[in-house]
Amino acid sequence: MDNGIYIALSRQMILFRDLEATANNIANVNTTGYQSERLLFDDYLVNDGRKLGSKMAFARDPISYRDTTAGTLVKTDNTFDLAISGPGYFQVETPLGARYTRAGNFQLNGDGILVTVDGFPVLSADGGEITIPDNVQNIRINGAGEIITEDNELLATVGVVEFVNEQAMNRVGNTLFTAEEEPQPAQQSNVMQGMLEGSNVNGVTEIVRVIQTNRYTADTAKMIETMYDLERRTSNTFARPAQG
Repeated sequence: MDNGIYIALSRQMILFRDLEATANNIANVNTTGYQSERLLFDDYLVNDGRKLGSKMAFARDPISYRDTTAGTLVKTDNTFDLAISGPGYFQVETPLGARYTRAGNFQLNGDGILVTVDGFPVLSADGGEITIPDNVQNIRINGAGEIITEDNELLATVGVVEFVNEQAMNRVGNTLFTAEEEPQPAQQSNVMQGMLEGSNVNGVTEIVRVIQTNRYTADTAKMIETMYDLERRTSNTFARPAQG
């Protein structure tokens, strides 16, 4: 098979990956705390096997990255809706261990424990669960994440942590992350009560990207088909027996 077809196929695979990532961004345009994903494209050179020093450039997508730009803040006035101003993450406990999230749409379960929409306990600054007694009303949560009653009693502090390298975190689902790096207590982050951070996806931009990527995919497919056709014609021409 001609090397040009291999090169075109490598680009086609990249386009499919990009289309998949963009489609997932669009699907989460209304997901609280969602951060969009992008692919970093690159190429690499390999010998074409024909002559010394002759190279072929193949496309590859070695890594993806998250757009960590904060999403739009939405005012809800709900007591346990929390947003973070700054680079911090809330800590939550899952059956597979601690996870981190920007999605602060929390609620109380039947036992008065502060949990995520998936039922995972939100962790306090000391790593424990946060329980709100039934008789406590008019909860106030300040910028430090301190949960304070109307009698100025401190019940707990919502755990907010920061990471030196956010890009090293691994996405689990749409809004949860794991990290090998040890989290640090928040220094540049503040908690905002009655607010939620929306998705940072720009729906219009992503739809335009889908249209463009589909066009590139179709063009590449047409080019591959043309190269296949040229190879077939060449093969048929040279395969004919000599006349005369």
